[in-house]
Amino acid sequence: MPVAVLSRSSGRRASREAVEKPRQEITHPALLALHASIPPHFQQAQQSLANHRKNIVSLHRIHQKVASIIEPASDGRVRPIGEKVFNQVFFGCLDRVLPIKKGVPNADRVCKFVAGYVIYAQEQFRLQARADKAEARKAAGEAEEDDDEDEDEEDTTATRFTMLLLKHLLKGFGSKNKNVRLRCCGCIALLINGLEAVDEDFFQKFKKFLLDRAKDKESAVRVQAVIALTKLQSTEDDDDEDSEQIRQSLIETLRFDPSAEVRRAALFNLTPNDENSSLLLERLRDIDPINRRCVYLGSLAMMLKAQSNALQGADSAQAGPSRLGLDIDAAGEVIRIGMGEREPSVKRAAQKLVTSWFDACGSDLVVFLNQFDVVASKHIETALLTIFESRPAIVAQVSFDADEFWANLSPSTAFLARVFVDYFKRTKNDRRLEECLPMVTALAFRIEKEYAELVELIEQYKAKANSALAPEDELEIALFVIRNKTFVVSQLLGIALASDYGDEIGRRKMFGLVRDMISDVQLPEDLVPTCLDVLLKLSSGQKDFMRVIVETVQVLGAEDEDETPGFDDGEADDTMSVEGTPLARKAPRKSIKNKDSAPPAPNALALEHRRLTIVRAMLERVVGALQENTAFHGLIPQLIAPAVRSKDGTVRELGLTCLTLCCLLDRKLALDSFPLFIDQVQRAEGTIKLRAVQAVFDLLINHTIPYLCSRNPAGEEMAKRQIISYLLSLLEDDEPVVQSAACEGMAKLMLTGMVEDDEALKSLVLIYMSPETMENQELRQCLSYFLPVYCGSSSWNQRRLQRVFISVLQVLTEVYEEKDEDQEMVTPTQVGLQLLDWTDPDKIMMGPGRTRDETVHVDVAIELIKAMYTIDEKDRRKVMCQLLGKVLLPEELEDAKVQEVLILLTGLKELNPVEDTVSKNAIGRFESSFVKAYAAQVEAGLDGLDLDSTKAFDGMKAFFDAIRIDPQDVISAYAKSSAKSSKSSRKSTPKGTCPARSSAAAGSKKSRKRHDDSEEEEEDDEEQDDDEDEDDDE
Repeated sequence: MPVAVLSRSSGRRASREAVEKPRQEITHPALLALHASIPPHFQQAQQSLANHRKNIVSLHRIHQKVASIIEPASDGRVRPIGEKVFNQVFFGCLDRVLPIKKGVPNADRVCKFVAGYVIYAQEQFRLQARADKAEARKAAGEAEEDDDEDEDEEDTTATRFTMLLLKHLLKGFGSKNKNVRLRCCGCIALLINGLEAVDEDFFQKFKKFLLDRAKDKESAVRVQAVIALTKLQSTEDDDDEDSEQIRQSLIETLRFDPSAEVRRAALFNLTPNDENSSLLLERLRDIDPINRRCVYLGSLAMMLKAQSNALQGADSAQAGPSRLGLDIDAAGEVIRIGMGEREPSVKRAAQKLVTSWFDACGSDLVVFLNQFDVVASKHIETALLTIFESRPAIVAQVSFDADEFWANLSPSTAFLARVFVDYFKRTKNDRRLEECLPMVTALAFRIEKEYAELVELIEQYKAKANSALAPEDELEIALFVIRNKTFVVSQLLGIALASDYGDEIGRRKMFGLVRDMISDVQLPEDLVPTCLDVLLKLSSGQKDFMRVIVETVQVLGAEDEDETPGFDDGEADDTMSVEGTPLARKAPRKSIKNKDSAPPAPNALALEHRRLTIVRAMLERVVGALQENTAFHGLIPQLIAPAVRSKDGTVRELGLTCLTLCCLLDRKLALDSFPLFIDQVQRAEGTIKLRAVQAVFDLLINHTIPYLCSRNPAGEEMAKRQIISYLLSLLEDDEPVVQSAACEGMAKLMLTGMVEDDEALKSLVLIYMSPETMENQELRQCLSYFLPVYCGSSSWNQRRLQRVFISVLQVLTEVYEEKDEDQEMVTPTQVGLQLLDWTDPDKIMMGPGRTRDETVHVDVAIELIKAMYTIDEKDRRKVMCQLLGKVLLPEELEDAKVQEVLILLTGLKELNPVEDTVSKNAIGRFESSFVKAYAAQVEAGLDGLDLDSTKAFDGMKAFFDAIRIDPQDVISAYAKSSAKSSKSSRKSTPKGTCPARSSAAAGSKKSRKRHDDSEEEEEDDEEQDDDEDEDDDE
């Protein structure tokens, strides 16, 4: 729709908003003609961008012509009356556009036309001024001067026009009309690019206005303010105070603005460089997927391009993190976040960035991997697979046949070889897999060589560490070399895991090598799991695997019996033993040292730790009951039980982990040991307590609560209630990690149906919304997934939440009212809306044989109405009344439910009516919607209703008994009010028409309807409520 500009076609609106004319009478014909000549340019400019150039040139001719019209002033000076009239008419045409809302193309084109004219006028008037000066010098016989010397000092018609236009637009920054503020900021953002030098005072005023608009309540205004502020930054002086202030404002907007569009504007206009790289990485976690995608395809791609341009003259074989424009840590973070992205479009953007990084490295895989810390990053493999898929030719060209490649392995090359082997095996490319894999015997010798070098490096490091003269830098370098060599060995073991062991000689060689490595106390702990994976593959079966590991662990224990750590038997008997468990039945282990002797030797503790690490890794890889593996029976009393009683925290933690794994494999052992884990939860602290809590929940999920409570059949039910009650108490533990573990465990128990307790669900909802857990993000993340999934999985679960709805709302309302000022918490209204969302029948996951309970929200409404009988606080009643307007009314509802709602609403009006306007309007809208939805049942009324005729009214009768009200009195009150309203309706309804309520209900019952309050009604209610609060204050 065209924007009305001063012209004949603008109609009555144009006549009402006529352009203001100069106060003094204008007699010059050219000035009188401006009111007819300028508006058509705006009229045409709003139609298309194609005619802007023509209209700009034409408008400039008019401007140039009238600029020469002057008149003498009373003080003897000259007044540029022509410029004044032109400016007034021009600004009047522009003012027509300012109130136009966002998104109207005609208004956008006019703003671009104004910006284009300002740029053109400044250039043309400046050229004219220079020509006039040159002609004047020539006439005076003076030498020509350099035009650039006074370029910034020229005062022309255009500079005066531009300054007046800017001041005019700045007036709109404080307008109450959001459209005016938006258009003024938008025009300013377009004009800044063409601005010449301005004086310092105006610049500071200009900057202040824009900084204020950057915090405008309207997001569209903030977007334009951010764009304008960006263009004000100085590119010449990075230390400029004004530029730094603007930069800080942009950073604050980028990090904290609630609008994704505003953050995007700041992101696009923040220079991507090393100084801002941390801010860009932070935006990779933005909640808006478009913003995340823009970081990959925009900011990071620009940094890569800038770095590539800077390195064009460098050697193409040069490697280093600078090739990507990011340091090693930042590049690894981008890979970690990008490859783990869940949004498909954002992940594609991250993959495209990875491919461009690979191209910037000369399509060399090794050079590409050198840009990252392949040892620490776990997502580089995904990045490599992305390259394989986008560049299939690379996969066909790579070869590992050269002996030089295997003789000089680095972390990058070893990692590359292992990823290729896994890729070919996963894609079942047997031909390429056979070409890449070395012979098993050769691979075994290669691993043996690399491991020997690793052991030597470890021994050298120990020798240096024991020397007091060893520089700290050398020790750090030695650790770095050991780390890289360990990684190389792990990658070779990964290749061994994918190898084919049809060659018996190679299999035996590899088996013996890996067994010897596990038996070596020098083996780094990181290599233990991989070694066991290879050994499991080489073993003839699970029993053979466990036999080899048990023998190895026993050999390690026999090597240093004299340094075996002692244990305090007294402590074990008092705190750790459980009657009937293997830990208690066995004879106490004799203490090697007396109580007065020194603590266990460090070597003995390290050896004990290594043995437990091996056992843990073994237990994580086996399945089936432990009774089938007789070789393992001796390790429980010889190694695991003493470790559980150890005074060393690390050993004790490992012992608990091993015992947990054993219990998961053996039901009888789990039943006997379960009290021990409960005891550890009560007595232990720190990580040991955390492991015990995790063990308790793992055993309950794996073996079920009834089985673990079956030691005493007579008190099994009592034991189950006590266990659940105790587990819920862990949700209030002082340690956040224990809270999170307990929360995750309870969520699993409830999702599996092992716990079906209303109090358990109530506790989880309360802990989720409590301000005390605001900083516990692990707990919040767990419950933010669990609660909607649990409630949406079945109507039974929604019913469970419906039963605790009111109690949860009341408790959280009290918490909200009593919370400290520095605590953050959602409002009671938001709590109620979230609970309604979780109980929404439409969100039930339907499947074969599943039914949906349509009346959950109706029962929520009944509970809300009952609660208002005994609540007098205005704010609490208002929240409940507003929640009534959000419930979902089903298409059909049984008569008893309709009658119960009518009785309760009538009783509320009679006994404890709502008085404030907002609550009264909200509950009135609910009642009206309810009556319309079930008009036929409401028409039937409550005549002859017998509350004892059905059990459906038992709950209502119990409620009225509790508050000592006779329900028959309420029914009588309803009959009177119904008759009264019917009589008044007959008086007010003309003949030949039916009551509005009945006619509206006829169409509303055919479909389910959510009777959300309209925004206008709610806004009016809030305004009335604010007025009431002000009156109360007065």
